[in-house]
Amino acid sequence: MPIINVKHASPLSAEQIDQLIASITEVYVSITNATASSVQVLIDQTPAERWGIGGQSLANRNK
Repeated sequence: MPIINVKHASPLSAEQIDQLIASITEVYVSITNATASSVQVLIDQTPAERWGIGGQSLANRNK
């Protein structure tokens, strides 16, 4: 069973999450011929204050 983990820094709406899960599953199935029911998609949302790049949080970088 494939597990696809997406990490995202800014908030996503429930609709966006649903679209991501459906689209990622569709693409994976089309490339690998896996069954859609076997594909697991996890979406982790991390607040910008807790995500750092280059020694700064995203919240501070975007100011």
